[in-house]
Amino acid sequence: MTTGIDLCCFDRRCQGESHKATNKPCQDFSYSKQSASHTIAVISDGHGGTRYFRSYVGARILCEVTARCLSEFVNGIPESTFAEKPYTTVGIGDTMPAVLQQLFGAIVVGWRNAVMEHAGQHPLTETEQAIAYPQNEHEWEKTYGCTLIAVLRTPTYWLAFQVGDGKCVALQADGTPFEPIPWDDRCFLNKTTSICDTDALSRFRCCYGGTETTPVAIFLGSDGIDDSFGEEENLYNFYVQLAKGFVLDGYEATVSDLERALPVLSRRGSQDDMSISGIYDNRLQSLLPRLVQWQVGHLEAKADEAYSKFLHIWEDIIKCKFKDANREMAYNDLTRYNNDNRNLQERINKLKQEME
Repeated sequence: MTTGIDLCCFDRRCQGESHKATNKPCQDFSYSKQSASHTIAVISDGHGGTRYFRSYVGARILCEVTARCLSEFVNGIPESTFAEKPYTTVGIGDTMPAVLQQLFGAIVVGWRNAVMEHAGQHPLTETEQAIAYPQNEHEWEKTYGCTLIAVLRTPTYWLAFQVGDGKCVALQADGTPFEPIPWDDRCFLNKTTSICDTDALSRFRCCYGGTETTPVAIFLGSDGIDDSFGEEENLYNFYVQLAKGFVLDGYEATVSDLERALPVLSRRGSQDDMSISGIYDNRLQSLLPRLVQWQVGHLEAKADEAYSKFLHIWEDIIKCKFKDANREMAYNDLTRYNNDNRNLQERINKLKQEME
């Protein structure tokens, strides 16, 4: 959606390929909203395990509660609170500013109250009770368990925060992609922290700063997206390409392309549900050359790696290091790295033509 000249926000989600196969609902939710005083983007990823059978409801509720709490936060603190702050990160175990501790506490309590209300209106069946372990007063909440990533922008400051996995990727003023929110080491492989944890408030990590430190664009993506790309640089390239789309093709066309692309990405990649949202400003227009340069550098590094592997295998073949059983495999690898290098060079040349 777009309601201002300087800022745009968007959000999209899709059901994962594996969930289509098992007729499981999309457990991700995304949200974005722009008003005269602030712009918000939020995503939540419901846990996929059997125990978390209402996580798709929990994810929707969490996005709604977070948006409401952020609006109240903006209206409840002086604009000067973060206006002059440098870019600051708060990781797990760091001291959280009191005003943010109150915000995150309001989100946790608001979510728990909302899912409690939902559970009251939709009582668990006997079968569901057996799965949810209601004998522990907190166990029923886990059926709604989900992660959270959110970003807030106002005319004087910005704030981004997270509980659980997924990635927040931002573009600096020079077009360089980076992850502004500190990582939580408890999020590893298929394990993640969650809003349903009893210590959820202590698992919030965040970053914030005044206007001078505001990224040009901030993208939020669930782990279904970042798991589809493997290497971090490939994920960054996805968001750089998305940013280029907003510049070259415009908002409506790019969001439509994104909506079509997510199911394809899920099918070819993680097979998981996907949610994405973000905020960008009109400085993005002037960043196009730098974004292309970053992509060229990214591909040149991959091309150099492929060529290095090609030379290494070729040298071993010349020195007869491969026995007959492995020689054919070595030639296959040689051909693959040569083709990879050739394809990458073609993509690099095409990008360089964009800069001419």
